[in-house]
Amino acid sequence: MIIPKTIPDGQAVIRWNRNGTRDIITGPVTLFAPFAKIKPIHQVTANESEYLVINFCDGHTEHRAGPCAQWFDPLLHQNITPRKATALDAHEAIVIYNEADGEVTHRILHGPAIYIPTPTENLHQFRWHGDNGKGRKVPRALQFEKLRVIPDQMYFDVDGVRTADEALITAKLMVFFELIDIEKMLQETHDPIADFINALTADVIKFAGKFDFEAFKTRASQLNKLETYQALTKGAERIGYRISKVVYRGYAATDKLQAMHDNAIETRTRLVLETEIEHQQQELTDLKQTREHERAAEQRQEEERTQQHLLDQTKKQHQQDLAFKKELQANEKAHQEELLHLQQEEWNHLKTLGTDLTAVLVAKEHNPDKTIRLDGNAQHPLHLHEAI
Repeated sequence: MIIPKTIPDGQAVIRWNRNGTRDIITGPVTLFAPFAKIKPIHQVTANESEYLVINFCDGHTEHRAGPCAQWFDPLLHQNITPRKATALDAHEAIVIYNEADGEVTHRILHGPAIYIPTPTENLHQFRWHGDNGKGRKVPRALQFEKLRVIPDQMYFDVDGVRTADEALITAKLMVFFELIDIEKMLQETHDPIADFINALTADVIKFAGKFDFEAFKTRASQLNKLETYQALTKGAERIGYRISKVVYRGYAATDKLQAMHDNAIETRTRLVLETEIEHQQQELTDLKQTREHERAAEQRQEEERTQQHLLDQTKKQHQQDLAFKKELQANEKAHQEELLHLQQEEWNHLKTLGTDLTAVLVAKEHNPDKTIRLDGNAQHPLHLHEAI
């Protein structure tokens, strides 16, 4: 009994017929082929961000953009491989080489884009100096296909820099650059980072060689100025780049020199602190003295105000006493004048009545002002006694 063969959905087989022909049959289907040879085959698919590289047995190759699917036919296909398409952002670009009729040309594709190569195309592989993970730049460490066409930066330490007094230091820098002309870069250099390193090293060595170590530390801020890097800026312009800024991040010295420098820094710092402490103490002493003088001056002013107040009170009391005496004298004078006036009126009245004024005056004086007594006898001479 011959049992039919069932091919599920999503699968396919090749059926070889007895007459020498063959068919590719995809499921779902049920085959009844008792005398045919059947062999399963697989399907290769690619999504929207992929493409299929189909290598045929006759030697030619086709690239088919996704989304797509292809059944592998062992009589036609050598292999079928899905590959990722190259996605480019707005700040990226790639260099594409195309070989046709024995001639190789290239073109530059800027993003945003999705690039699917043809069988005769391939991308330029850039191999530049890059970081080895230990802070040093080594050849071919940076390998990529996409160029960045936005401002970028890199860190680089210039080792073995000698000052005028033979001090050996390492200058730490950060370089900001931007790719302006890709065509010029492709024509003029195979490794822009290496060119930057060489030019940067030359500029720093030239700068440091003009000064001794102490002068270098004093003038190191000039390494932040773009004018210091003539070789770097001109070299970058020659290969299609623009240097926007170089930042000096400090220096590192040998252990012995660094120890000497640290000791000098410690000594200077201690002296500065001592100077500041002494200055503060002097300012405190001056402040105390100033405050004491101000308090003494305020005390003197207060004493002067107190004395002046006492003088003013004494003067005021004296003026009041004088005024009171004058008032008493005026009252006494007025009283005497009034008595004289009354007495004059009385005398005038008595005179009008015909009274002897002399007798009246004598009668009023019961206590005379003076008493004179004359004493004497036959034996003693006469003496005059005046009662005081």
